[in-house]
Amino acid sequence: MNYKDNRPHKLEPNSFYRYIIVGLAFFVMMIAWGVNYSFGVFFTPLLDEFGWTRAMTSGAFSLGIFLEGFCGIFMGRICDRLGPRLVVSICGIMLGAGYMLMSQVSLVWHLYLFYGVVVGIGLSGTYVPIISTVSKWFNKRRGLMTGIVSSGMGAGTLLMTPLAGWLISFKGWRFSYMVVGMSALIIMFGSARFMRMPRGEYADKQLMSAISPAKTQTIQNNLPVDLYAAMKTISFWLVCTVFLCWGMVTFAILVHIIPFAIEAEFSRIEAINILTIFGGSVFFAKIIAGISTDRLGSRPVLAIGLGMMTIGLVLILTINELWVFYLFAVLFAFGYGSGSVIMPNIVAEMFGLSFHGILLGIVNFCACIGCAIGPVAAGWLFDTTGNYNTAFMTITFLSLTTLVMVLSIGRHKQDKALAVSN
Repeated sequence: MNYKDNRPHKLEPNSFYRYIIVGLAFFVMMIAWGVNYSFGVFFTPLLDEFGWTRAMTSGAFSLGIFLEGFCGIFMGRICDRLGPRLVVSICGIMLGAGYMLMSQVSLVWHLYLFYGVVVGIGLSGTYVPIISTVSKWFNKRRGLMTGIVSSGMGAGTLLMTPLAGWLISFKGWRFSYMVVGMSALIIMFGSARFMRMPRGEYADKQLMSAISPAKTQTIQNNLPVDLYAAMKTISFWLVCTVFLCWGMVTFAILVHIIPFAIEAEFSRIEAINILTIFGGSVFFAKIIAGISTDRLGSRPVLAIGLGMMTIGLVLILTINELWVFYLFAVLFAFGYGSGSVIMPNIVAEMFGLSFHGILLGIVNFCACIGCAIGPVAAGWLFDTTGNYNTAFMTITFLSLTTLVMVLSIGRHKQDKALAVSN
């Protein structure tokens, strides 16, 4: 049974409550992903204390990202049926507990259990359920609101990374994990108490906002068939493939751009500044992508973002100047930012919102697979060839191929009609 609360709610149609949900969602994303993306700050202290290899230590992070994507499918489905309150509450407890348990790590299997498994499952209750919930509250400004919520990940990185570093220098990495774990637990569990889906007639209007009126009755009478039919279409799996490739490209760049710049004979400080510029740009890139999506649609905005990223890759492969790398950081921010904002919106535009959570969960899982493969593949190419030229040429070609696939999505609109009419 699809989640729906038919009780009357007089504030619903023009309620300001949806903006409260956006604010709460922003803070949840900020704390959850800000701490997760600050893993690199804890990386060196863990190596220094335990003497583990870099591959062994970073493997826990990769496991966490994989489980976030995989479990996100189920969290999205539960959110569709029962709403976000239960999902975010349970996952908030797991996320906070996982970070606090990290303060007790002494063996490598502790690292994989506490961070890879517990934190990974906890993270699965953030992006997919929260973005899907916000998507169901908005129609005309859906892109802007999902952009604002998604930008919380960037804001959290800018905030939590220096905070974690200061706590480590002040009291050590164990104390730092305890503090951020308690913060995550309190913020996520407290915010979840106020999260819910839209209700009654307003909910029906929002859920059908992306579907043509002529097909609304068919959807209402045959929702389960519509879900499975949507998953059988070429367009759906083309979207999954697009975000699989997007994940490979973006995370390969995130992990390897600094050593690539150092290999190009720039100083370590200059190389680190590339990611600093990227971090500052991605916050605004997501907001701009959200606004543009509301006006232009998902496919054009994603194509523009990928086009900018591809141009940036070509530039750094052909011009060895520091300003070019800094320009690339800005272009890359729009490629990365547009993807994370467009993902929920393109699913909503193509297949509606009735089963948005589970469909978004599947697409996000494909992206997470790409995020796990990309850095490893780029590293393997470096080990094989002895330099980054082949790796970054491959990344550039894959970025261009992804752009072509995005432009091809519109050619399969007949699949949408099939998904709705079956």
